[in-house]
Amino acid sequence: MAIAIRLPDMGTNVEECKVLAWKVKEGDSVKRGDVLADIETDKAVAELESTAEGVLLQCRVLAGATARTGDILAYVGRAGETIIAEAASARGLEEPRKAGGQVEIPTSTAPSRPPRVSPMVRNLAAKLGVDLQQVKGSGAGGIITREDVQRAHSAPSSVATGAPFSGEQLSRMQAAVARAVQKSWKEIPHLSISASIGMSRALELREKSQAGSSKISYDAIFLKAMARAAAKHPLFLARLEGERIVRPQGVHIALAVGFADELYLPVIRNVDQKDLDTLHLEISDLAEKIKSHTLKVEPLSGATMALSNLGMYPIESFDAIIFPEHSSILTVGSIQSVPAVINGKVEIRPTVMVKLAADHRLINGRAAAEFLTEVKNTIESGNLT
Repeated sequence: MAIAIRLPDMGTNVEECKVLAWKVKEGDSVKRGDVLADIETDKAVAELESTAEGVLLQCRVLAGATARTGDILAYVGRAGETIIAEAASARGLEEPRKAGGQVEIPTSTAPSRPPRVSPMVRNLAAKLGVDLQQVKGSGAGGIITREDVQRAHSAPSSVATGAPFSGEQLSRMQAAVARAVQKSWKEIPHLSISASIGMSRALELREKSQAGSSKISYDAIFLKAMARAAAKHPLFLARLEGERIVRPQGVHIALAVGFADELYLPVIRNVDQKDLDTLHLEISDLAEKIKSHTLKVEPLSGATMALSNLGMYPIESFDAIIFPEHSSILTVGSIQSVPAVINGKVEIRPTVMVKLAADHRLINGRAAAEFLTEVKNTIESGNLT
């Protein structure tokens, strides 16, 4: 019997992926673990591996089309084997087929056909009194999503007249960030505290130590300080799932990287085991992969806290939202020359303002204060080697 190759779970907050390109053709022999296609998530590119051995009998999704977790992308079986089609899908959708057996993804819902919609979304539309025939689906292949119905309900005049919605659709990456931010703001109670950190020793370290042709980045310095603090306060290396504390192995910290209008959170792994030079080079490498759109899926998961640095702008301090699956995020503003009293004398010292947001369900105020104090002491002492 032919085996269905489904789109695997690509991680929390990833609802759909795009099939970039098929690496094998229908009729080609494949082994278990062979790469069948390149899959693009909201943030990176991954490889779709075969979970069966035999012949690629059918590709059900065209290159360039999107699919959701659990959707059938292909069938693998014996040469000449007849494919017994499975039920449309758990969402109750019927997928129109093209000659040659591939799925044709329509660009919009034709008015003469029933709207493509899951039972749950159909029930929501009935509850809100939304006419699905007047709603244009924004999901894969014109599928009407929950958000489409909610928008239609909040703007009844546009739906009633059939007028198009104003504005433009978010990009897939921006939409993913929007979903994550909304989820976090709804579910995670944020505890926020701040502190000023003297940067004299950090500036000295940057002058003395260089990685390649550039100075050690401030990101590397703060990542190292966060790892030191987390070693003494291990709750920052955990996350909350319901009422369970989950403690992943290793000190993995995400770094917020903005490129164009997109936001990425690549993860620096085992920060505690790396020196500043290594951290600096790894950060630079991840930034280059983001710019060239070659970042893979693996560096985007596994962290429980994050660092966001806007010190390159004239921003003294700012608040940030904790990413889902994380327990905290540290933000860093720009270095300011401020007066400080040292041994009874006023001196001008380089200082930076940092803010820590923590999941208050897991981390209380005292723990947050002790963590931030450890970060401050580590940087001010220069104990970062």
